[in-house]
Amino acid sequence: MSLNINDISDHDFVYLENEKVDFYGIKLRTGKWRGVSYIYGKVSIKETPELNTATLGFTYNITDSGEFEQDDLINDPEFKNYLGRVLEYVISDSLENKKAKIGHIKPNTDSYTESSN
Repeated sequence: MSLNINDISDHDFVYLENEKVDFYGIKLRTGKWRGVSYIYGKVSIKETPELNTATLGFTYNITDSGEFEQDDLINDPEFKNYLGRVLEYVISDSLENKKAKIGHIKPNTDSYTESSN
């Protein structure tokens, strides 16, 4: 199964909020893994300038495996690739629309600065 970022849309997933967790989650609404919910962990980008490529790396935690066995999902490279495409869509869409929703729900940094006058 070859997926492209253009195969993903807002219709394919929904953002989840949970008062017990400070991160947004995602629930898949369509496709083979419909009903699975998860939270992205660490996200990184590894660039290879000589090949003019970049690789998206990420961790995730399944919060609801739906009708699937969690171990089956974890060991399925097709599932992880799909989560990567969703993440790629979320990042691209949030940059275009300036409405990022991945990460902490409540900011944990103090962005207040004082003038040195």
